[in-house]
Amino acid sequence: MRIAGYEEATPCFLPKRQVYSLAESVANQLEHKPGDDIHALVERIGGTVTVQDTLMEDPERSGSLYVDAHDDFRIIVPAHTSGVRDRFTIAHELGHYVLHYVWKHSHGENPPERMYALRKGSERVEWEANWFASGFLMPEAHFREAFQRLRNVAAVAAELDVSLPAAEIRARQLGLA
Repeated sequence: MRIAGYEEATPCFLPKRQVYSLAESVANQLEHKPGDDIHALVERIGGTVTVQDTLMEDPERSGSLYVDAHDDFRIIVPAHTSGVRDRFTIAHELGHYVLHYVWKHSHGENPPERMYALRKGSERVEWEANWFASGFLMPEAHFREAFQRLRNVAAVAAELDVSLPAAEIRARQLGLA
């Protein structure tokens, strides 16, 4: 699907480990801690989060990003999902923004002036955004400490304000489950 005036996000091809590390670094630079208000963070850096009934109107836009400039972007989340799911969607779209727009600009990769990303499919660009969201919302050291202290993935998910499936995937990725 093409969107007039925008170019589709393309992968940055950073290794998974480096994406996790970059996500944690961005969270630290923005002073975003696990469980913090991600909506406020997006607004602080020039973005907006809009809730839309994408299920009935346009299912392909169930989680999407539109970047008009470095400090002007919109994230759309679907109206039919939970708050913890929305947090991951927002972090995922923030991943597109950081990896496929900001990072490319700062590394001379000449990304498009205006970019979009639709949360669909299972292509590399989506994997990268998922890796970013995971590292951003569930930093490795914090996740490991919480897991060691709580010994329960559901409790860790609740503490970090993420979904149980997201926490289970992160626990497996870190070799904890």
